[in-house]
Parts: sequence; structure tokens; C-alpha cells
Amino acid sequence: MFTNLSFDELNALVTNERSMSFEQYFGEMNIPEEDKAERIHMAEDLENNFIATMAWLFTMAQSNKTDYEPIRNQIEDSYLETLRKYTDVDKYLGTHVKSFSYDVIDSTKSHKSEPYYYSLDRARFIAENEVNTAINHARYMEAVNSDKTMKRWESIMDEVTRKDHREINGKYILIGQAFHVGNSWMQFPKDTSLGASANQIINCRCSIIYL
Repeated sequence: MFTNLSFDELNALVTNERSMSFEQYFGEMNIPEEDKAERIHMAEDLENNFIATMAWLFTMAQSNKTDYEPIRNQIEDSYLETLRKYTDVDKYLGTHVKSFSYDVIDSTKSHKSEPYYYSLDRARFIAENEVNTAINHARYMEAVNSDKTMKRWESIMDEVTRKDHREINGKYILIGQAFHVGNSWMQFPKDTSLGASANQIINCRCSIIYL
């Protein structure tokens, strides 16, 4: 389906971009400047990994190959290697990364004729989302281990913020309790441990203040 296209030509077909610059994406979050800088650096590392993934997926699509397991392994291994530079990889994160690797492959298979699913924009969009998933969990564990007792949900109040996330902005609860966000429960933004639905997770830019 993409036999006569180069990787650059494929990316030129993606006109409805979903990502934004890392400086803007993390810069708007209500987190300390050093935390923003760490997330930007981690996102840059992950983006490089995911660009390699997109190029490999594109090559497979061109050759009509169907063995995705080597790519899934590459996604998992490179993600974990990058993650270990920034935080400890506990059971939660290890499980998340493995599940994520399968999700990337499954969504590509389901949209194999759509250029976006092999694109640089997808690589960047995934990177910025995955950084928030991993670092939000790491910050929660740091707060628990530091004997923090309360937490406050912080939403970015702009035109793309979900209604459910606007409504919970500024809410305080005990650190061990979960926030009720729309149809989901979460210990922190992008937390999946309690079965939060994807519509509350994907591209969430909310953060937590721990007290």
C-alpha cells in the first residue's frame, strides 16, 4: 500500500497533527521547572526510540510482512532502557510498558492503511503521553514514600481540557484515596491501576500537587 512512498513522503501525508512541541506540552503543566525539564529530556529520548519504531513499521508495511513480535520486543526493551535513566521500574511500570508495546502493534494493525500510524507525529504524540504516564506514577510513589498525606488535582484550564478534568481541578483528597474523574477512578492523572477508561487518560496534561 505504501510501496512507492519514501518515509518523508509518507509523513507529508499527515496533515492533522496531534502532537505539539515538548516545550509547549510540558511547559503549560503546573509542575516545577526542573520537573518540566526532566520530562522534556525523557520525551526527547523516547521520541527517538519511537521514530525508529515508526520507520520499522513502515518498512514492514511496504514489504507486506506480518511478524510484528520483533518490533514489539524492540518497543518494550527500548522504552524500559530509557525509563531506567529517569526512575525505578517497579511492577506497575513494567506491566504498563509491556501492555503499551502490544497496544502500539494492535492499533497499527487496525489502521495499517493510514499514514499517521507510521508517522513522526505519532512518535512525538506517544512520547509526550508516555512521559506523563511514567513520571506521574514515579512522583506519586515518591510522595507516598516521603510520608505526604494530601494531594490536589491540577488541570490546565484551556479550550481542550476535558469537562471532567475541569470539574476536578483543585480538589484535595487524602494521598491514599482515588480521584473520581468522570467515569473513572485514578490515584493521579493517567493512572490505569484502577481501570480508568482511555477517554480520561489519552493526552491528559493534568498534574498533582502533594502536601
